[in-house]
Amino acid sequence: MTLGYLQQLFILIKRLLVCYLVYAICRVVFFWGNIKYFSETNSIDLLRNCLLGLRFDTFSIFVGSSLFILLSLLPINLFYKLSYQKILKWVFIIPNSIFILTNCIDIGYFPYIKKRSSADLFHQLAGQSDISKLLPRYLKENWWIVLLYFFLVFILIKGYSRIKLLKENNLKKQTKKQWFITVVIFILSNGCIVLGIRGGLQRIPIDIVNAGSMTKIVEVPILLNTPFTLIKSIDHQTLQEYQFYNTSQLNYIYSPLHHFKSLIFKKQNVVVIILESFSKEYTCLGGGKSLTPFLDSLMGQSLTFINGFSNGTKSIEGIPAILSSLPSLYENPFINSNYSNNYQSSFATILSKEGYKTAFFHGGINGTMNFDNWSSLAGYENYFGKNEYNNNSDFDDFWGIWDEPFLQFSVKKMCQFKEPFHSAIFTLSSHHPYFIPKKYKNKFPKGYLENSECIGYADYSLRQFFESSKKTNWYNNTLFILTADHGSLSKNSFYNNPVGNLTIPILFFKPDNSLKNQNNFAFSQMDILPSALNYLGYNKPFFAFGNSYKDETNGHDYFYQNGTHFAFSDSIVFYFNQNKIKTVYNFKQDSNLTKSIHDKYPLLNSVYTSKFKAFIQTYHHTLINNLGVVK
Repeated sequence: MTLGYLQQLFILIKRLLVCYLVYAICRVVFFWGNIKYFSETNSIDLLRNCLLGLRFDTFSIFVGSSLFILLSLLPINLFYKLSYQKILKWVFIIPNSIFILTNCIDIGYFPYIKKRSSADLFHQLAGQSDISKLLPRYLKENWWIVLLYFFLVFILIKGYSRIKLLKENNLKKQTKKQWFITVVIFILSNGCIVLGIRGGLQRIPIDIVNAGSMTKIVEVPILLNTPFTLIKSIDHQTLQEYQFYNTSQLNYIYSPLHHFKSLIFKKQNVVVIILESFSKEYTCLGGGKSLTPFLDSLMGQSLTFINGFSNGTKSIEGIPAILSSLPSLYENPFINSNYSNNYQSSFATILSKEGYKTAFFHGGINGTMNFDNWSSLAGYENYFGKNEYNNNSDFDDFWGIWDEPFLQFSVKKMCQFKEPFHSAIFTLSSHHPYFIPKKYKNKFPKGYLENSECIGYADYSLRQFFESSKKTNWYNNTLFILTADHGSLSKNSFYNNPVGNLTIPILFFKPDNSLKNQNNFAFSQMDILPSALNYLGYNKPFFAFGNSYKDETNGHDYFYQNGTHFAFSDSIVFYFNQNKIKTVYNFKQDSNLTKSIHDKYPLLNSVYTSKFKAFIQTYHHTLINNLGVVK
């Protein structure tokens, strides 16, 4: 056996373990230094987070020590030379000292942002003209953290130095068989390093949002480490603080704080059904041949928002907008952004405080678009995906479980819930590549679009869901909200432009038909949460970027794409670039958006510029400072 190279490998492992010790100390001190923010976290919880946090620590340690690891793994005799060992020592100490510094900084900085620092910290520091005053103040107030940092670096250096080399081994004397084994160990070791940086064998590399599924929402900052959140967010777009208005002006123009004081809360079940890739065009509202006979029939008995819009064009953008009134208004979707571990006001976080059982259903492969992890961050107690369905005979061999059986599974699960409950159900069968089960081939109209049969199948599955739901004890006491995550395929010029592509069905249904009505005002996904809470009579303060359909300020939608912000009113769309109006269209009179009315109504432009600036200032300030909840 190639003992010389194994000795080299064991020395590397021992040296890396010193890093793990330092990271563990950082996590414990972070907890005790901010214990007032983790009042319900006990010693057992801390220990659990320390163990689970090893996955995130491994990423940071392996990335910070990547050059050191490579130089330590090379099967060369030079490894035993004194000069080589001196180089290794500083290649180990310098980057890891920098990483440890960021962990220490967050011990004192956490009270201000209530989360681990991300790449937007660099942007803030770069634009901070008073850094020369703030830094000394931080050091003075957190003098003990400075001492802690030097103590941790001392442990790093001392621990490294105590790991001595054994006698030198001459790798040149190895046989061909021993060299083969050495090369195999070298390759496997590097594979383990790559695996550690990925965070495991899951579909996509570990990210900030994964922490939400591993621990309690409030304990996510304990679980993570700062080098991890900095690195993972470094390529994410950071937001800029705007100061268009002072606080009093801003609150007058726009406020995300809502309080329906005079209402009486009715604890009804709330089931939000999000239909994958459902454009308004496919329904009776689209002006053409409908592909959704059941959804159309439901609209006739519901509060239907015939001017409904999505706040994005991807599922990963639509889900937070619908369930947390949180649109993605910059390059990165919120779920994968450096703000993904911010506090959220969602259906789950709000209703769970009122005794609601909460669950998120998605028949996709667990880990798809990080929905399982995000749902935990958004406060959902349970996640039901392909793994929980646990029957591969209903697997579509691509995305997950077919809609019909998974929706039936959802009904059965909800029958086990104690009322009141809230469920979010996200379908998937109407997603590309547009398969349907073989037994339904030729059952649904093919239409003129590639996805026509899939839309028909999804609509049929929805019908079966309601047929089963009608037989339950909870059906009559439930508010059903149906919408889409975003639009989809079209050959119509309007439904392919930036406005028409965002039009989606949105309806609120009660089995007693008490909501039967039509709403003509612009209504978007982020308006769903406040509208539902208004209908339920929720009478406590809450945070939401959208507005209730009963609010006189309702009628605005915001969307971002390719460096442009879009603001919608009932019939007008404004294009904003660099916070200035670029062009304006009346999409009801000019569906193809060919005639700009930018200069025709200067007063209207001024009003909507003011509204947009107030909204975007609030949006950026909220995400940067983690203020998306009512304390």
